[in-house]
Amino acid sequence: MSTQSESRFELDTIRERWEPRIERFKRGWARYTTHKMGVIGLVILVIYILWALFPSVFAPHEPAWKAYVGYENTRWTAEQSASLPHPPAFGDPFFAPLGTNANGNGIYTLLVYSAKDALYIGFAAGLLSSLVGVPLGLISGYYGDTWIDETIQRIVDVMYGLPFLPFLVVLVAIRGVNTTNIILGIAITSWLNNCILIRGETLSLKERAYIESAKVAGASDTRIVFRHIMPNVLPLAFVFLAQDAAIAIITQASLAYLGLADFTANSWGIMIENVKAHGYIYEAPWWLIPPGLAITSIAAAFYFIGFSMEDVTNPQKE
Repeated sequence: MSTQSESRFELDTIRERWEPRIERFKRGWARYTTHKMGVIGLVILVIYILWALFPSVFAPHEPAWKAYVGYENTRWTAEQSASLPHPPAFGDPFFAPLGTNANGNGIYTLLVYSAKDALYIGFAAGLLSSLVGVPLGLISGYYGDTWIDETIQRIVDVMYGLPFLPFLVVLVAIRGVNTTNIILGIAITSWLNNCILIRGETLSLKERAYIESAKVAGASDTRIVFRHIMPNVLPLAFVFLAQDAAIAIITQASLAYLGLADFTANSWGIMIENVKAHGYIYEAPWWLIPPGLAITSIAAAFYFIGFSMEDVTNPQKE
């Protein structure tokens, strides 16, 4: 009986601890679903996440597949080579629902397998930007008009004067062209807006009565910043996380178009660059439009989710 009582007591304790959190999540989800744009953004993002996790389920072929010859190294005939890039085909003479590129690879297959790279760059750059910008903004705002604030703001001023593209070119020249270096380059220059706006919000919040009460109660500066102020700036941080992820994806595509990309990886930006390199911008719209739409839609999805999350998590809208 004693063991059963202890088990029941532990279950009751766990239930009491998690029930309020579950209820808050339910209320937040109910509020989120009232935003049609947020729901649309979430659906788009889930589709791309599924593509990234299970590309072989959604793509009709492997990336190495080529029109007419499949996975073999057989050479094309002159007639087959002249037909590439091929418009959409649905089984005759091969299956490529969005057509092929000049190398015979299926556009839809490349589109699916490139989702992983886009999401990786977006999430990694967005998280790195937030992990740097948000804490520095909190610290700078809380210690406003002190040497700590001045030091952080002077660093921000110097970084703002650093031109992004030349900086990334130098970084790539020193460390090599790969996805990690591109993410670092984007993150190093994208945390600045986070820091400045979070600082402004913190300057306002630290004057509130509950912050003064926490100081009187003997709370440390660290506890006040990360326990009392940070939860109130998280809604703004969510928005910038989504924006930074979208900007990172667009920036990577732009760099790929300029030739600054890891061409060993699958990427929507590299797909567009290949269209330009082969000179089929006007002749092969089935090659150009799909990666452009993919970049646009995933960037829009992050923006939709970010602004909807801002409304859900903002305590001032409770």
